[in-house]
Amino acid sequence: MASNPFDFGPYDRIFLDEVEITIEVDGKDKKAFVRKEGDQRPFIMNNDEIKAALDVDELVVERDYYDPRRKDLLATTAAYVSDLPKKKQETVSRKLFWIMLLSQWKDEMGRIPHERRPTIMSEIRGRFMQNYKEMKKLAEIEADTRIHYSKLPAIGEPPPFDTVAKWSRKLKNAGGDARALIDGRGSAEREPVFTPEERQLQGRFVWRVCSITEPNVAYIFRVMKATERQLNKFRPDGKLLDLGCRTTFYNRIAAVPDFVIYLGQNGEAKAKAKYNIVIGKDRGLPMDLVEADECRLDIVTLLKIINVWEDLTEEEQEAYEKAQARFWASAVLDHATGFFLSFRLHIRNPSVHTARAAFELVAINKNQIARNAGCRSDWSVAVGLRKVRLDCASWYASDAVITTITDASGTKLHPPVKKPWLRGTMERVFGTLTSLTLQNFSGRTFSDVVKRGDRDPRQGASVDPVMLEAVFIRAIVDIYHNKRSTGKLGGMSPRQAWDEGCGLKPPPPPPTSWHRRNIYGLNLTRFIQPEGIEVMGFFYQSLAIQQMRRDRTGAEVNIRIDVWDLGEITAYDEAGRSLRVAARLDRMKGMSYWKATTLLHELQVIDVEYTNRTLDQVDDAILAIDNYAEVARMTHSIASPIITEEHVARVEKHIQRPLRVVDESEYTLQLSGQDFSMVPFLADAWGIDDEPEPDDLEVAKSQSPKAVAAKYGETVKTKGKKSKQEPAPTQEAPPKDEPVQQSPTTYSARYTEEY
Repeated sequence: MASNPFDFGPYDRIFLDEVEITIEVDGKDKKAFVRKEGDQRPFIMNNDEIKAALDVDELVVERDYYDPRRKDLLATTAAYVSDLPKKKQETVSRKLFWIMLLSQWKDEMGRIPHERRPTIMSEIRGRFMQNYKEMKKLAEIEADTRIHYSKLPAIGEPPPFDTVAKWSRKLKNAGGDARALIDGRGSAEREPVFTPEERQLQGRFVWRVCSITEPNVAYIFRVMKATERQLNKFRPDGKLLDLGCRTTFYNRIAAVPDFVIYLGQNGEAKAKAKYNIVIGKDRGLPMDLVEADECRLDIVTLLKIINVWEDLTEEEQEAYEKAQARFWASAVLDHATGFFLSFRLHIRNPSVHTARAAFELVAINKNQIARNAGCRSDWSVAVGLRKVRLDCASWYASDAVITTITDASGTKLHPPVKKPWLRGTMERVFGTLTSLTLQNFSGRTFSDVVKRGDRDPRQGASVDPVMLEAVFIRAIVDIYHNKRSTGKLGGMSPRQAWDEGCGLKPPPPPPTSWHRRNIYGLNLTRFIQPEGIEVMGFFYQSLAIQQMRRDRTGAEVNIRIDVWDLGEITAYDEAGRSLRVAARLDRMKGMSYWKATTLLHELQVIDVEYTNRTLDQVDDAILAIDNYAEVARMTHSIASPIITEEHVARVEKHIQRPLRVVDESEYTLQLSGQDFSMVPFLADAWGIDDEPEPDDLEVAKSQSPKAVAAKYGETVKTKGKKSKQEPAPTQEAPPKDEPVQQSPTTYSARYTEEY
């Protein structure tokens, strides 16, 4: 099956195999590219080849990089919003919030009269708070455990209307670059090069392009210059007209919207037929809007709905009752088609890390995940973001998530309250997933999901996340995506609607390679050593960071790593500019976090002083790791623990000295003959045995303590005075020989804001 096309913009910066290229001809099935420097010979890539290059990080697309409105100060400021200091991130997030509210008000109400402008922002704030309270009240009435609201958001007093309007103009003048709200990009208007008279004459010739006769642009330019010479015959020397060169004229024509040109050349009827696209019912097009949500995986209710609960034994039912208090599901769906772009199972409470992990999976090819689960259909969708609708949960409203979505070229939207048909896609999809897809699995399938404690009979039965992952992946990829819908899809399946919609409007390409790392990577702080920057026992070296070390010796630097590829990291200088730093060990290219930690264990550099190894030993270890099924499963899994800075700290706790590749010696020969196991270091490094976090999220008031206990499988504390017989709890002092626990290590706080 042929891959869907991608939409490359005219201002995108494109790299293929580390070489910058430009798009010469943009076709539906094929695209012609030329190298920006070199022989300039064109080469053609079809959609399958473009898709394959994106999947293996050979093709990198930075959207709107060369937009003339935002490129002037590109070399003097941070390239991503999340690279800014925390206070500046908060400022940008606050301004974007008020710009979004004012924009939504204008879309609904139209132009705001002058007499209402002094009080309009207070009205907008009041409506937002009222909507928030209504959503919270609705969640409490319906006892919806998938939506959790903390205290009312501290949005502060609204800024004046003129101030917000000024912010909007800044954002528009900077081409949507959110950094203009803090660093002044787009605010300083340059002195116009042409006089008003010259601009007016230029405009008259530019608009001649929008003619039904479709005139030749070069001919219009020659006529314009002839008119300039004719007018200058009657003007004094100091007031001669200069209507600009050919490049200026072509740039002004390029700035005219395509719709305006097409409308002028073809008429209103053809323009409407071309630009007013509707598939079935008016539901939009793929990636125009995506929705993300995180909910507790209420497995018991799902099994009761599909009439499987009674087929399970008491031991299996008890295992599922315990599991439903542990497991959470994070998903990102396309609103127009209902197609799953991302789905994860985890035991972490919803937070910034879980939200970012779900969005990162949108940009990654998930075909291997589907194959591991035994799916027959593919799940190779990997795309970029446009608009993202999130609820008002605190982790979605955090600066970290907002800046991540902004850096991924997305725009965050709040869900409407009084328009239920425009929200609730996640809830409806989960209902469909339960009623239509999970019914295809028998009670035997869910019995296999429960694993028994073979080694320790007292341990009892528990739900195996690997088996549960396989059930949900097969239900989504093989059944739900291919199930025809009689609703807004007009009889098509989500997969058919996705493929057809992508043919009409291709989705944006996903961030890959270093671009994905700069958006979704983990932030750490390190010192630059003579050997480079050390991360988990591996050194990363470049001339640029050594220059930073000479300028500021002993200063900490912020770095960012990608758990999918540790062959390179990103370091940041004092100005916030990103620097790509490659690993000294070239075998690290394309190596994931799971494979890298296994390599450390296989080379036996854990908790040892002597860490010198030969290149042959490294190659043999990598060859052996390729045969470890557990490593491949953890890498391509939606149920593997979400790797955070904490897991990196666990690994580095066991690294006494970094790995060094040396020539062969007698000791290295003895070391190569030893055999090593894969536990218990990897279980701790991968977070396999992590305990579930305590749930501090609010419970709906309409749920009684008995109902809460039955639903979550835990004892509910009732309010009331303590009994007199009950002794007050005392906190015992630790024994003298027992070391006092230190506070956890702090990490770089550029985006981390754990809920």
